[in-house]
Amino acid sequence: MTESAQEKLTRAKALLKTGEYEKCLQVINALSAGDESKDPLVTLDTLVIRAEVSWRTGKLDDGLDAIDKAERFFSADWMRKLEEQKEILQQKKSNILSQAGVIYWYKGDLIKAKESHEESLRIRERLGDKEGISIAYNNLGLVFWTKGDLDKATECYKRSITIYEELNDENGVSKVLNNLANISASRGELDQALEYHQQSLAIKERIASKQDVAVSLINIGVIYRLKGELDKATEYYNKSLAIQEDINIGPEFALVLHNLGEIYSLKGEIQLSLEFYQRSLLIYEAMGTKEGIVLTLINIGDCYSRKGQPEIAYEYFQRGLTIAEDMGSLRLISNALSDIIWAALDNKDTELAHEYLSKLELVNSESDSLFVDQRYRLSKALFLKKSGRTRERAEAEEILEKLLEEEITDHSLTVTAMIHLCDLLLMELKISGEESILKRAKDLTERLSGIAEEQASHPLFVETLLLQSKLAVVAFEFNQADELMKKAKQIADEKGLLRLSKTVEREVQLLQQQREKWEKTLKTSPSKQEMVELTNLNELLEKMVQKTVETLGLESKVESRKSKYRLVYQDLLGSSQKSERGRFRVGIAQIGLADQGDILNELYEEKGDGLIGLRDDSIETVREKLQSMVKRANSENVDVLIFPEMTIDLNYEQLAEDVRNLAKQYEMCIIPGSFHNKDTRKNVCRVYGQDGILWEQEKHIPAIIHIADKRFIEKIETSEKEKNTIVCNTQFGRIAITICRDFLDMDLRVELKNSDPPVDLIINPAFTPVTADFKAAHFDARRSIYAYCFFANVAEFGDSLIYSPEKDRIERNVPRGEENLIYKDVDLFQLRSERKKWEEERKKKVSFIQSTR
Repeated sequence: MTESAQEKLTRAKALLKTGEYEKCLQVINALSAGDESKDPLVTLDTLVIRAEVSWRTGKLDDGLDAIDKAERFFSADWMRKLEEQKEILQQKKSNILSQAGVIYWYKGDLIKAKESHEESLRIRERLGDKEGISIAYNNLGLVFWTKGDLDKATECYKRSITIYEELNDENGVSKVLNNLANISASRGELDQALEYHQQSLAIKERIASKQDVAVSLINIGVIYRLKGELDKATEYYNKSLAIQEDINIGPEFALVLHNLGEIYSLKGEIQLSLEFYQRSLLIYEAMGTKEGIVLTLINIGDCYSRKGQPEIAYEYFQRGLTIAEDMGSLRLISNALSDIIWAALDNKDTELAHEYLSKLELVNSESDSLFVDQRYRLSKALFLKKSGRTRERAEAEEILEKLLEEEITDHSLTVTAMIHLCDLLLMELKISGEESILKRAKDLTERLSGIAEEQASHPLFVETLLLQSKLAVVAFEFNQADELMKKAKQIADEKGLLRLSKTVEREVQLLQQQREKWEKTLKTSPSKQEMVELTNLNELLEKMVQKTVETLGLESKVESRKSKYRLVYQDLLGSSQKSERGRFRVGIAQIGLADQGDILNELYEEKGDGLIGLRDDSIETVREKLQSMVKRANSENVDVLIFPEMTIDLNYEQLAEDVRNLAKQYEMCIIPGSFHNKDTRKNVCRVYGQDGILWEQEKHIPAIIHIADKRFIEKIETSEKEKNTIVCNTQFGRIAITICRDFLDMDLRVELKNSDPPVDLIINPAFTPVTADFKAAHFDARRSIYAYCFFANVAEFGDSLIYSPEKDRIERNVPRGEENLIYKDVDLFQLRSERKKWEEERKKKVSFIQSTR
């Protein structure tokens, strides 16, 4: 029996509900290709479903394309003939507007999101569509929450959940419970937030898709992270990851990686945190999810700031700020600006902090968001506090006092304001020694303790108890200090807060060692100022002064550690008769193009768990392209020829032999990209010269390749400890090879920048659909490292480019979808001479933020 169009639509919606998005799209594509596509109502339904599948799988531009097609449908002249179906068409239009609002929200365009949801609500109210009205209110609540208007958001959510309950719609109730939890978390009501999320999860586990269950697990993990129960948070994040193994990678997968990055950041494992953030960023970039990109870039910047590498931190902050400005999201802009300000103040760069505070002031003047206003005033208070002038510190104190009188939209700002105000009071206490100031400081710590208990935030509670113990010593109450410290130690041990436990243990030992001395000091009637100094209160507060409650309990800077990368120098000239050439030509052969646009399936196959290689039936074609490109390069007098990653599979002896013979025949240095070595399970790039293999470079960062509906996670073996990058001295200068996203790791670029002797050529073979960040990184590296940069990408995605460091540089590139050759003449001696001048010039200038976008 033939399935009707309505039956197919019903099946597609069922598949959508269960999270089987690929199967859902197959049904929709079949509908669009069949006779049913002539029915405008069926077409509109398919576009609504296509739009929802798109944002659920992170393909936001595909979703906007579906919205655009639907809007053209509604504006078509022939639609007027369907007057008798006007009510049905209005219903379809409200559905399209609802999906448009969600997509705009994901992209961070809150103005268009609000407009779409409000228009959808008006239509649904006219139609008396209760379910649609509840959806619209829930979506509007999400927009207002993102804007920081928590009261308006709560009002929308309550209207929504009331209607859902009347309709006995459990799925709708679960969604709104999740959003009410977000409001509670923003206000610091963590137990209430956890209760909402658990209620939502209980419903979703019975009726919802795997994707929705995965989201609920992430949300519960976030609450445990805010409480300081990091192991419990990790447990829920891993549960979410386990569910997502069976479904397509979407924003949720990137979010889990991002949140695991936060966990390791809180544990002080900054390098591991950075690796999770970078993996998350890769997925967000592949999807074009701008909000995720911005927040991840800001967190990466925070990590580098804590590592004591402000220049790198500023670069990431600036990239996040640039994207936030493109989106027009004042909330994200204020986030990025305040992070730059706080990082600059931590690094004592008041000039930079002042510049960005002025920008934040301008943003605040354009915004009606209380969230933005409070963030601006807190940033201003911190700037004034750093000045050292009594009058400006008094102004900072006044701002913080006023903030604490308000209902702050982001509850973590309350904690931050309290700790900074307590710090100011202790500065004042050191000067005046007035008893009333000590009392005010004690009152603040009581409020902090209350917040910690309300939130069940264990790190904050432990830190507050430690601070209270120090204040007790200042007040000569030694027994109370001892009790408070022991209580802090007990909680830190019970909750697995190992770093905090060690900190408290040191303070307990110090109290025991110094108590007799302090009691003797007490007989000399010391001032309060002297006791502040003796107890190191200021040092403790410096550790507590953090931007958010999530990072309380960690030092504001982590001890700088040895880089995970190590440059290994090899000299090919010392033991040979060859010498360095002053001039030569370097080329890129961009190859690797599928006939049907499905490169993973057409040209490659899985060769083992997480490894891929060329298909047997594609080898002869690749051999022909290899020989053709080398011959053409030889005719153009190219001396060094680079191929993209994964395009020449050296597991095939025919290809390996071809490369050896061609390098020898044409006296050429050939870099045939890289390949998955099936014996070692490593991604390796080999360099061939006339005498065979010269050296090889391993890839350090595995990739997640996300193309259309397919994804491939590269499961290669990488070094657990130091990651070696070879700088090889050749007749073509000093060459470093970085495979694909390795080059995007700022730590590696810093090592290359500091290389002694300097690197002349950077070779970057890649297989990536995301090229914007590579362009930005290479554009920056051409001057910061001062080297020629060669980005060789597979032709399917293109944008292979050559950047040179000269002022009058000429950028050379190959467009997407084109197999072609580009090259650049290198004057090695001029490069080194200009580099020396550039370094001398740069030393004279004050370092400043350099955007990579």
